[in-house]
Amino acid sequence: MKLQDILKLDKSLEFDYLRQDQELAKQVQIRLIDLKLLSGVADGLYGPRTKASLENFARAFDLLDILNAEFAVKLIEVKEVPNLSVQISAKLPQCGIELIKYFESCFLDAYPDPYTKCEPITIGWGSTKKRDGSPWYLGESISQEEALELLIYQLENNYLPDLEKIPCWHQLNTNQQGALLSFGYNLGSKFFGAPGFNSITRVLESRNWSEIKETFIKYRNPGTNVEEGLLARRQAEAELFLTPVA
Repeated sequence: MKLQDILKLDKSLEFDYLRQDQELAKQVQIRLIDLKLLSGVADGLYGPRTKASLENFARAFDLLDILNAEFAVKLIEVKEVPNLSVQISAKLPQCGIELIKYFESCFLDAYPDPYTKCEPITIGWGSTKKRDGSPWYLGESISQEEALELLIYQLENNYLPDLEKIPCWHQLNTNQQGALLSFGYNLGSKFFGAPGFNSITRVLESRNWSEIKETFIKYRNPGTNVEEGLLARRQAEAELFLTPVA
């Protein structure tokens, strides 16, 4: 079956129907790739990424999650998809998200960790786990929209709750929280009070911000192939932390 057949026959099909119709699935994937909602090759194999991309398409045009005539026409005719907005909790500092995105960069194909040269396998903006907590594998890909949704989901659910346990967290301004969000995303959300993080823990406990810059810079893996990049990141985090909120 093809998308044109859905129009002719006035059919309404669940997205999961694509599991049994490789020809239709491939055509749908080609259109999603053209619209930059899906990365990779159109192989006709319907899976979670294709389903998520279809759901994003439906959301962009306020369509039902079903392959019917209206959906088929839109998928055939549109030239581009409007920017999709991802809902971000007000508790999540936007400045921290932007810092993370800048230093992580976005890769839609899974790649080995640059420090270990193997695991953890990473994708998107430095995501090492899927939404369900399972690992990524080399050869897997996601779309740009999926990468952003994954980043926000993990920041809100896997990182922010731990950071909010830092005793002074709710007394910090947005820039200070954003700097720590980036730091925690890079080095682990449970850093406060953990072994190896005595310096940052002490400064946060004492709130001695005159030492915050030199403290951030300590966490750069000296002598490794990632030191230069981490130093730049730590300096940016310190600068953001010390930038007053207007």
